[in-house]
Amino acid sequence: MARIVLDEDQVHIDLSFADKVLSFSGSLRVPYSHIKSISTDPVSPDWYHGIQIGTNLPPFKVASTFITEEGNIFYDFHDPHRCITLDLEHERYVRIVVEIEASQSLSSLVEEIRAHVEKSHKKVGQS
Repeated sequence: MARIVLDEDQVHIDLSFADKVLSFSGSLRVPYSHIKSISTDPVSPDWYHGIQIGTNLPPFKVASTFITEEGNIFYDFHDPHRCITLDLEHERYVRIVVEIEASQSLSSLVEEIRAHVEKSHKKVGQS
């Protein structure tokens, strides 16, 4: 599970200590300009593919990097219905799928990220 923190230029995906250990990864930072799309679609039951680095114990916990034909994909979730999926460009991962903390509103968070992404893409287009 992750706590999502938004600042002016990027999304901070702060993993719990346990998730850092289980996923062999640290917390993640993604500039808004590198986000191609965002969704809250539940994680598909057939999501698993590729070589895995980390922990994969469905239905209990997934905290792993998967090396796939489309690129590296990071997963950190237990409940596939509380996830945010970020499709990325110019990053180590082509996709990040994380379950957000229960204290955070999924719909509000997505709206805020989308607003930052649109603003960021407009800035890039004006440069």
